[in-house]
Amino acid sequence: MSTSREKHTNLKEEILNIAQSMFRDYGYDGTTFQKIADQLGITKGAITYHFKNKHLIMAHFFDLYFQSLRDFIDSYPDDYRNVYWRYCVMYIYAYRTIMKNPRNQSLFFHQDQMSLWESSKVPTVAEIYRAIAKDFHKTFTEEELLVSTYMDLGARRRLYREYVNNNQLLPIDKFCYYHIYLMGLLARLDLATVEENIGFAFAFANSHYPPTIPLLE
Repeated sequence: MSTSREKHTNLKEEILNIAQSMFRDYGYDGTTFQKIADQLGITKGAITYHFKNKHLIMAHFFDLYFQSLRDFIDSYPDDYRNVYWRYCVMYIYAYRTIMKNPRNQSLFFHQDQMSLWESSKVPTVAEIYRAIAKDFHKTFTEEELLVSTYMDLGARRRLYREYVNNNQLLPIDKFCYYHIYLMGLLARLDLATVEENIGFAFAFANSHYPPTIPLLE
């Protein structure tokens, strides 16, 4: 007989599978806990036991995606340069995939998602700057790390708005370039280091086909 823990694990996986299909078919707004519950024949409360809101479900998928990108990049140890370079490659891969069609953009850059980034993703982005600082022997106070994090998150929202308004002036790779360039500056790397790592990051991304996830295919 299945244990209670196994049942909870299986239900969580079922919720994720149904949610992923619905996000692809109906988009972020069209996917609701009620629809997921109806599909599985459960109550909405059974879903909120595992996920308090849609953002956390979507965050789960993107966290897996970014981890798969990191694992893929790290599987080429001879090409590895440093933490900043790794994040440059990750964001190039991610933005190229997300920006390739409006459906992917509407999932990742939904206004609710972007609003929640500024609270729920603060620790994640702060850890990026903490890791870069450690790799380059930079010293940041926690306050300085938070300031860099908030500036980064705010810039993502503004950069995307500019992309939507004029993607001919700001094509995908230029969008990638400006974000990872800003990351380098916020991490207090000198311009030569930033430019060199960005160049190597694009070269790697252009020569290695990255993994993806069903949600973004």
